[in-house]
Formats: sequence, C-alpha cells, structure tokens
Amino acid sequence: MRKPLHIRHFLSLVAIAACTVVSAQNVGINTSPGVPPTPDANAILDLDVTGLTGSVTQPKRGMLIPRMTEAQRLAIPVNVSDNGLLVYQTDTGTVNVPTGKRGFWYYSTAAPVGWVQLAVARTGWYTTGNAVGSVVAPYPEHLGTANLSLNRNLVFRTVLAPANPAMQMGYELFDYKSGFVGLGTPAPAVERLEVQGAIRLEKNAVLASHVTTPTEGSIRYGTKDGLASSASNLNWHWGTDADTLGTIRWNRLENAENLITPPQNYNKDTVDCIGAIGDAYRGFLSPAPVTVSPAPTNPGNIYSPFATNFTSTVQGNYRVQYLYRSSELVEAGLCFPATINGFAFYCLDQEYLGLPASFPNPAIPAVQITGEIRLGTPVTAALANLTSGAFGTIPGAPFMEDPIRTSAVLGSFSTLTTSPGWVNFTLATPYVLSANQNLIIDIVWTRNIGPGVGPRVELEDPGYNCTKWVMYRPAGGAQSAGTRMTMDDNYLGAPAPSGAIVSPGANAHTKRPVTRFTGTVVSPATVVRQANYIQYDGGLIIGSPGWAAANFHGAGTVSAQKGIYDGSTLLSDHVFDSYFDGTVRPEDAPAHQGYAYVGLDQLRQRLERDRHLPNMPSRTTWEAKGGASLGTITTGLWESVEDQALYITQLEKDLTSLEEMAFGTDLSPQEAQRLIAEVQGSKRLTEAQKLHLIDALNEKAQRSTTKP
Repeated sequence: MRKPLHIRHFLSLVAIAACTVVSAQNVGINTSPGVPPTPDANAILDLDVTGLTGSVTQPKRGMLIPRMTEAQRLAIPVNVSDNGLLVYQTDTGTVNVPTGKRGFWYYSTAAPVGWVQLAVARTGWYTTGNAVGSVVAPYPEHLGTANLSLNRNLVFRTVLAPANPAMQMGYELFDYKSGFVGLGTPAPAVERLEVQGAIRLEKNAVLASHVTTPTEGSIRYGTKDGLASSASNLNWHWGTDADTLGTIRWNRLENAENLITPPQNYNKDTVDCIGAIGDAYRGFLSPAPVTVSPAPTNPGNIYSPFATNFTSTVQGNYRVQYLYRSSELVEAGLCFPATINGFAFYCLDQEYLGLPASFPNPAIPAVQITGEIRLGTPVTAALANLTSGAFGTIPGAPFMEDPIRTSAVLGSFSTLTTSPGWVNFTLATPYVLSANQNLIIDIVWTRNIGPGVGPRVELEDPGYNCTKWVMYRPAGGAQSAGTRMTMDDNYLGAPAPSGAIVSPGANAHTKRPVTRFTGTVVSPATVVRQANYIQYDGGLIIGSPGWAAANFHGAGTVSAQKGIYDGSTLLSDHVFDSYFDGTVRPEDAPAHQGYAYVGLDQLRQRLERDRHLPNMPSRTTWEAKGGASLGTITTGLWESVEDQALYITQLEKDLTSLEEMAFGTDLSPQEAQRLIAEVQGSKRLTEAQKLHLIDALNEKAQRSTTKP
C-alpha cells in the first residue's frame, strides 16, 4: 500500500496531485507533522485540521476557494460540464439585485440555468424582496415554514426587551405601499387595513386579564370595562368615545334592539290603485283665493277658462289648451293607466255685465256658453318632454298642439251658465292616459252675447308656460262646432282670418285653473305585508341632552322635544292646560292660536248655526279644499274629545251642587263654601244662575248654624 503524503502547502499538494498518477481511491491531508493522514473512505479529498505536534494542537486553517468580483465571476466561460463550479464573490455587485450579492456562488445547469447564491437557493425570500411568480411545487417561493405539506403555523415573536415589544406591519417597513396591509385580497390594499372576509374579536369574559382600559380608537367584544352588569353585555361590541365631560369611556357599538326574523304578517294601511273612481285635485283652494283681476287690468280675462270680449257686442269665440305634466297628475292621485271621465274648475264668482253695481241686469239675458272638449297626449317633442315641456309664445314655437286641436270631440256642453263653485265638464267618451304621458285639455267655446266680464277661477302657478290661449272675433254671428275646431294661433306665413287674436305677450302664460279630475284614483286600502321588525326594550328620546334627562318616561315610550308632526300639523295637547291653568306651554302656543273653547251653554247654538263641531272643518270647507290632512283631523278630534270631557266634568259638578240643594240636609259652612267655589268656577252657568245658586247654598248653611 502506498504511504500517505505529508504536504505542507496546499499549492504543492495540488501540483503533486496533478502530476502524480496513483491508484488510491481517496486523498487525505492533515496538519500533524509526521502523522500520515487517514482519509475518510467515502471522501475523495479529506482535509483534517485537528493535527498535533507532540502535545501541541496546531492552529486551525481553512480552505480558500477562488475569490473574484461579480464581474469576474460573470466573465467565466461556463458550460454544461461546469455544473457545480464554486466561487466566492468579494464585492456587493449590483445594488439591491439578488444576482449581485457578496458570498458563495455555484453554477447550476438545472432550470433555470445560471449562477445561484448558496444563501438564498430557493429557501425563502431575499431581504430586499423577490419576484413571486409561480408557487407551484417543488420549489415555490415563500415566506414561512419549510415543510409546506404540514401546513404549519407561521409565528412571529418579539424579544422580551424592550418592556413593550410589538410587531409593526407596514409602517415605513413594507413597500410598495408603506402603512397599508391587505389580508385575503388579491388587489393592493386601499385602506390601512383591508380584509376580504370577516374579522372576529375575542369574546371577553369577566376576567381581569381581559379588561382593557378605554383608549380612544379601541374596539373590543365583551363586557363594558369587564363588569358583569348583565350577561347580555358579553354579546356586544364596544368602542371608545368621549362623554360630555371629555372622559374616554366604552360605548356600545351595536344597537340594543333585536332584529326579529323570519318576517311577520301585518296589515298595512295605504293608498292603492284598486280601480276606484273618485276625484284627484291638481292645485288646492286657499282661504285667500289665488286669482288675477278681470278687465281692464287683465284684458279679456285670459286667466279664466270663461274669458270674454268684455266690451264688444260681437259674440266672442275662444280656445284654450292647458298642459299638465305626468308628475303633476301622479301627485294629484290619479292611477295609471288613468281613465279620466271628466274634470272641473273652481269658479269664484258669477259673470256679470257692466259694472258690479248693475249686476244682475234683468234687461240683459244671462250669458250662456257652448263648446267642445278634447283631451290628448302631446306629440310635439318639447311638450311631450316629461321635465321641460312648456307652451311657447308667438312667434316662437311650439304653437297649440294641432293633433289634439283637430282630434275627435270627447265631450260637449251648451247653454252653460257659470256660477260660484265647481263647474263640471263631463266626457261622453272617457280618455285613457298611459303612465309617464303628459296631458293637454283643449276647450273651445262660443258665447251667446258679446259684452260681459268673465268670472274668475282659483289659479295655480306650476312655474312653467302651461296655458295657450286664443280669441277670435268673427265678422258676425257665432261660429259652428265645425268652424270652432279650426281656431288656431299659428298664423305665421298665412293671412290671418277676419277679426284678431290676442297679443303675443298674453298668448302663453304660467297660470292654470285649480283642476279636479274625476277618474281612476288611489284609494285607501288595507293590504297584508310581511317584514322583519325591531324589538327594543328601552325608550326613545329625541331632543337636547338637558331636555331628554328631564323627560324620559321609561321603557316603551317615545318623547320628542320639538313635537310630532303630520305633514305641517303639529300634534299638540293644549286644551286641558288652557282650561285648568289659563295658559299653555310655549311649544303648544302655535297649535293653540286657532283654538277656541266653546262653553256648554253656547254649544247648542254653535252646532245649530255651523252644523259641525267646533275646531273641526265644515262640510263646505272640506268639499272646497278636497278634504283635510290626517294631522288636522286628528288634532280636531283630539280637541273635541277633550272638550266633551270638560263638559261632562262641569255637568257633574253642577249636578252635585243641585243635588245638595234639592235633596241634601243643611250644609255646614265648610261644605257650603266648597259648593259655592264649584259654582263660581263653572264655565257653563250664567252669572245670574250662579248668584241664585250661591244664595240658596248660603241660606242652607245659615239654617245649619242657627239650629239649637
């Protein structure tokens, strides 16, 4: 067997090994002088640095492999046979690029072919970040545990010092977005913490370790300050806010109410389209009628559908078109498709001839009007527009809606004499208007005489040109129904017919009569609905903190500082305060202004004269205004019921006094004074009746004191 070689210098070994052909299977090198190396049988080259010189251990030594810069490494002409070639890079190379780090590199012919740094060979992330492309086994790039198949947890721990260790995520640490963390979302986070899914906070029981001192911005789940005031407190989320004194405290985030589900049946009072025929009002009647004075301020009284020549002895012929937008008809209460059977205008006075002082004039016959009615949906683009349609003015377009003007007659009237109240126009053929369609009413008529002053009607102003009006004076005599249909305002480019039309400035305007439509309308109905509901075992207070603290009435109550309104009507209870105290609370003062207590002695007279309860609308007012709001009715009924209660109370007191006088024994002075006080406070008895009863009571008391 060949003796092991003792080589003192690595380069000499390499040179000798390179030039010597031996039959050994391995080579051993050690640092012990005179001691032959014993290489490991499984090693081609075994470097032993545990050598001894006598009893002295030799200094440890390492093995230096080729050292070079990044540029030199990359300049090596590697090929497939160089698989496993190892070098050490001495510089940092390209800054922040994983392929340019200081350290050991080996050349690999496995895909991807190239230089691989030993420190980061598919074992994790570069400290400067790496491109995570595919995460497909066997070499997914990752940050976590080595064995992916076991799905082990990834745990981050901080050292015990400093005193308050913490792990910060995304605060000047992570890019590309510093301070943003996204969990479960494939897109970059938009908020500081963005979670695709849910977040669960631990349920904190009443344990000292779970109690968290309230700090602004904190959220927790469990008891308020860890106190077990109620077992249900465990089921609420708590956040922190400051009270009115500036103290940071826990405040329950969830509402105390419970959502009750599945849905329950309930009867809903509503208005619905159930095919009922009724009235729908466009505009309303007011205590001070909205109108425009007749001639001469208003030439021809063009703001009335019953206009007149007012001076001419020639019979006048007139046409008017009124435009109603679809939204206005919906607001009025029509059901769509709407079947319109008729309409009416509210007349304020009767037509008179000459001056008012000369009306009526028996020498002049009554004015009678004859004409036709047409209804239709405008086809002109501007008029058919649901938001901006409006009649123009001469010579501007659009003119009167000709397709409606020349359409079939739907109703007619003759010998009509106007008078105060609703003037009705009935359609012989009902008109059906589809949803989202505008409506035009076209009326053309002839008067039997020329002079006169047309009656006023109550008007509304919808804020756009809704009326188109034209007047024509024929050379003589009244036009027929056929010739009335030809009346139009579009005379541009054609000779005007004999007579004249009104001036351009008066032809289109924003005034329109208050209109009552008769047809299919919404009606009160009760329908069965289903819904979840909220159950809450507390009270509801709406108002300032000071007022709420003084007006809480316990669970199940609703209190509002500013009152409860139905529409514009404030629901108020002021009758008893006014009766017993002689004054009302400031918040009830507006409702009390229109209230008047009617004593029992005056009630019969008022009922006989007015034919309605005090403080309630009369039938005339109801019909003129088309009803009253629910708040008005409720308040009136409330006041009437309380008035009746006061009447009963007063009658009971008066009856007691009368019974004591008629049937009772002699009265003691104290009993007499009590009854006298009740008689004096009566709001039913007259002063004469009070004096008579007081005298009788005093007489009974005097008899009691003079008896032996």
